[in-house]
Amino acid sequence: MDEQIKIINKAMQAVENSAREQIKKDEDKLLVASALMAVTRNLYVEAIGADDTAHVFASVADSFLLTQDMIEQYKPTIH
Repeated sequence: MDEQIKIINKAMQAVENSAREQIKKDEDKLLVASALMAVTRNLYVEAIGADDTAHVFASVADSFLLTQDMIEQYKPTIH
């Protein structure tokens, strides 16, 4: 498991660095993010098939909403 985490970490750093090199202006961020999503989708489809890929992407989308709900629910208040 530790080796898998190391591979993920190394890949994330390399991909983020490469992606950031493609960004020349603020508007490019969404374009580069779209390219990364397309590559991610393609790799998932190759590895686990289209149906399971759809479930993975749905779970990721759900996690964004859950995270936002948690942030709003536990937002500290200043007295």
